[in-house]
Amino acid sequence: MQYFITPLILVSLLIISPVAADEESRYDAVKALGRLNGIALQCKYIGQVSRMKQAVVETVPKERSFGLAFDQAANDSFLAFIQEQSPCPGPAGFENDVSQQIELLQQRFKEY
Repeated sequence: MQYFITPLILVSLLIISPVAADEESRYDAVKALGRLNGIALQCKYIGQVSRMKQAVVETVPKERSFGLAFDQAANDSFLAFIQEQSPCPGPAGFENDVSQQIELLQQRFKEY
């Protein structure tokens, strides 16, 4: 038995694939900022915590799934940081990492 891909199915796959990839890259950006938030919480970089949450509120659509992704990544990161007994990153370097991740987040949600 041979299977043939109809032109309609092929076009549908080509359209859906980039959309799914965009959605995944948006969640990845939210989770990456969440991971940084977990570190900031553990290291008591409260100014950075506020900055990241503000960026999420201003940039990310008000959808439960994005909020859950951010919170889960922050929680996992916070717990891992404690368990690994990692040293806190320097404030200046950490601020730079946060800036870069906020910029990436804004790029991913630019057209959302």
